[in-house]
Amino acid sequence: MINAGVRPTEITFIGVLSACDHCGLVEEGRKWFNLMKLDYYIDPGKEHYSCMVDLFARAGCLEEAMNLIGEMHFKADASLWLSVLRGCVAHGDRTLGKKVAERIIDLDPGNSSAYVQLSSLFATSGEWETSAIVRRIMREKQIVKNPGFSWADS
Repeated sequence: MINAGVRPTEITFIGVLSACDHCGLVEEGRKWFNLMKLDYYIDPGKEHYSCMVDLFARAGCLEEAMNLIGEMHFKADASLWLSVLRGCVAHGDRTLGKKVAERIIDLDPGNSSAYVQLSSLFATSGEWETSAIVRRIMREKQIVKNPGFSWADS
């Protein structure tokens, strides 16, 4: 695009950052996110930040994900925090995972994903009793895990 003289738009950058996210290209994602702001004067929106937070969380750059959330000009929603929580589970960060799960539950008390991920976080670290307590709290609050869905099933 750039070589052809076509100026990228905010939509273009969502596609680029999403690709970096799903391919695990942290440095490339960081480069394009910065270029978007500095060279093209495009203010990142929710979708841009979501891609970057998810990219950092998947890669285990949890502190960088948290710093980026702190830079945002809007409040993070439960889905953004879930990206961080999934990163905490994948990389075994129980301390941050607990804090993030609490934040999600404060924002969206019926969010089953927060409880399921928190339970998984405890289970992967061998804290089976604590994992069971989280599941029990889900039952008591009548929070039901949404069943999985596959396009192949439809």
